[in-house]
Amino acid sequence: MRDEANRSILTEKRAQDQVELDSIPPEPANKYTYITANGYAAKVYTDEWVEWNNRYGDRKAQLADAVKAMGHIQKRYDNYTGEPATRPYLLGFDENKLGHVIMSIGNPDTADNVTTYVPGTGAKLAEIDGSIQRAEKLQSQASIVDPTHTTASIVWLGYDAPQDIMGDAMDPKFADAAKDPLSDFLTGVDTAHGGHLNSTVLGHSYGSLVAGEALRDHPGVPVDNAILVGSPGVGVNHAKDLNIPADHVWAATAKNDLINLAPPPAGPLAPLNPKAYMRLFDDHSLLYGCDPTSDDFGGKTFHVADGKFPGTDGFMPAHSQYWENESLVNMATIATGGKP
Repeated sequence: MRDEANRSILTEKRAQDQVELDSIPPEPANKYTYITANGYAAKVYTDEWVEWNNRYGDRKAQLADAVKAMGHIQKRYDNYTGEPATRPYLLGFDENKLGHVIMSIGNPDTADNVTTYVPGTGAKLAEIDGSIQRAEKLQSQASIVDPTHTTASIVWLGYDAPQDIMGDAMDPKFADAAKDPLSDFLTGVDTAHGGHLNSTVLGHSYGSLVAGEALRDHPGVPVDNAILVGSPGVGVNHAKDLNIPADHVWAATAKNDLINLAPPPAGPLAPLNPKAYMRLFDDHSLLYGCDPTSDDFGGKTFHVADGKFPGTDGFMPAHSQYWENESLVNMATIATGGKP
């Protein structure tokens, strides 16, 4: 029922946005002009283009992103081949603020294993295709690792994620606002399930803080395992404070992931060289608590590839490579109740 209702909302909003997008006048052909002063010519925007851009520019870009993103969601239904394990379910959708999407690959009401992936900084409706691809990869790998049980893989973009690594992501307010909705969702998945459920929450980047706060502040939330990758800290200093067994809390950060430089919250050297601070004072603190990959945290770690060097394929390529090769296999193993 949730899937059908949300698909109807998606279809309606996509049509409405397309109509509004089509109604926007085309961008003026003469975008630039030249002015001459003191013998020098300068290229400037035309008055006509400036007026158009002020009135329509931002809205056109917003609508174009939304229509494209909704198309990516619809594509999952258009390409569905009938295999029950990979059937898409749209569990939540709206265009409020940056947009929110909750989508499952596989039926979470009947699957033996359910993983809820919480994306981090930069997540929004316009970028949902990449997040859904990650959920699809995990579901596919889980079916290989554990072919005797079914796995549903959910992407939970049910919150407004920070968009700026060096700005918004330094503020816990986004996680503070998301922890209750995430807890409610995880509880709802468990309630709707018809039998025993192995539930895993997977937090990536800032999403690991959201997951950590949800577990920290809701001791009864029905979660069996936590996977924390590329984490700047999860809001606690010890795995036991997440209210599930410490040996069911798994963390990994790639060697070349720049999240390793997330500054500790205090300390004389922290603003200049976080790693030097940690070595000098034997401190494993990150921005939001103790590094979950450290021995001091008290959880479990698993191996991931080093990842690409910063700048070789974008600014932080290693930060996005956890859904590849051995890293993906290990996450799927944990999500299906195994040990990597």
